[in-house]
Amino acid sequence: MNNFTKKTNPSNDGPGAQRTDTPWVAGLIFKMALIMSIIFAAFFARVHLNDKTEQLAAEKSRISKQIRDRQTEIQTLKIQLAGLKSWENISSKIRQYNLALRAVNPSQVRYMKRFDGPVAVPTADSDTRIADSSTGGGML
Repeated sequence: MNNFTKKTNPSNDGPGAQRTDTPWVAGLIFKMALIMSIIFAAFFARVHLNDKTEQLAAEKSRISKQIRDRQTEIQTLKIQLAGLKSWENISSKIRQYNLALRAVNPSQVRYMKRFDGPVAVPTADSDTRIADSSTGGGML
């Protein structure tokens, strides 16, 4: 028989005589504890992320409501401004406070043509007065 394949019974009189066959149990327990701790960490990470997502959704909802409220307020102010700028409101305030103001006479209104060309800068010795055709050609 071959010495390398021959099975022999272990002797109980060496330094390994006290050794038991349980080191595989300790390794198994360590691996199971490691797997359980990874699952535990993943579970609590998921719970934390869900909680954070709910907090952000609530904050988004609150901010969206504030934006809608501000937009409504802006629209209300625009409507009030249009009412205050109306001629009816202005004329009622003129009457209420007895101001010496009156509506514009159409002959006081002048219309200018739009000029898109270059504008000349007047020099110190040039005449900057403009002729007014409504006064018979006199200078302003």
